[in-house]
Amino acid sequence: MSAHKVDIVIIGAGIAGLWLFNRLRGMGYDALLLERDAIGCGQTLASQGIIHSGLKYAFAGKVNALAKSISAMPDLWRDALRGAGAVDLSAADTAVSSQYLMIPPGMMGDLIALASKKALGGSVREIERSEWPEHIEQTGFDGTLIYMDEPVLDVSQIIRALAEPYKNSIRKIDDRDPFEYMNAHGIEAKSYVVTAAGSNADIAKRRGDDAGMKTQARPLLMGMMKHAPYPLYAHLVGASEKPVATITSHIAEDGCIVWYLGGGVAEQAKDDDPAKVYKGARKAFAKYLPQVDLSNVEWAPLPIDRIESAPSMKGWLPDQPAIHTCGDVLYCWPTKLTFAPLLSDMVLEHLERENIKPSNTDHDWSFLPPVDYARAPWDKAIWTKDN
Repeated sequence: MSAHKVDIVIIGAGIAGLWLFNRLRGMGYDALLLERDAIGCGQTLASQGIIHSGLKYAFAGKVNALAKSISAMPDLWRDALRGAGAVDLSAADTAVSSQYLMIPPGMMGDLIALASKKALGGSVREIERSEWPEHIEQTGFDGTLIYMDEPVLDVSQIIRALAEPYKNSIRKIDDRDPFEYMNAHGIEAKSYVVTAAGSNADIAKRRGDDAGMKTQARPLLMGMMKHAPYPLYAHLVGASEKPVATITSHIAEDGCIVWYLGGGVAEQAKDDDPAKVYKGARKAFAKYLPQVDLSNVEWAPLPIDRIESAPSMKGWLPDQPAIHTCGDVLYCWPTKLTFAPLLSDMVLEHLERENIKPSNTDHDWSFLPPVDYARAPWDKAIWTKDN
């Protein structure tokens, strides 16, 4: 079998692989992106689409480690959405350009608001009650409302904006180890980049590349609420490191509004009873959003494994992307959706050090099967009433 020699092969078509792939192709690299399941499946479409600025991490006193490293990300993504960034995301929409912090009345809320402003300066401001949006007034919230300059993406559109320009070079592989698959099809590359999230460690172990690899799994049980009354993008802030709940809004295939629930209410064990998530959400809503009518809503769980690089300090959140290098293979974790651009910078720096230049060629991969886009979790969920 004749060899198909290319510049780069990327394994895993989540946000990290897609961003890097799009950037490499735009620079003239002959890059192939391989995916076993569907484009954007797994952690990417299961994210809430928030481009964090680090604000919520300031609550736990972790400004230096995480908030500062992440604070530049929203502007970088905005540039891309305007078509003025390293990749062109102008074909995609942002769901909203900013979110809210909803802080309950009392001393703790005041202290959190003060700490937030001190930590990240102009990216936050208190919204006067007379300027509250109508839907916030309708929630019955009574506390401090903080504007936070963090966009929320329509992740499905971001995925398509990254994939469509070079879709012919995104191909589906079967259940074999990806390197066995490439060997069987005569595919060789100067460098291989593995961005397969939960599969990274398994691939590395089979190749004997796992020595020194440090990752952690955070199995979560996220919740979804269908037939929400209006879109809402907010962190319901409590006294702990995580918000009591983080709400983002999404439109299901049937046109219904879905509130996707993260934060503290999603901190149940992955295999726990979903009713605990719904109970936690109802409790949070009763305190923060007491006028929201929940009589006709439906609920669904979303168990998800967040596989990421282990944090540099015990008890801290992962504060940067990670690359584990073994020969010509790079195993990569963006850690968070927002860090995908930073991870691509790190890979490009590695390619520069290794003197791997774009060949400005373009392979025909039509002999490999195409791969479909993944469906959003709320469109695959089994919904139930929780009365």
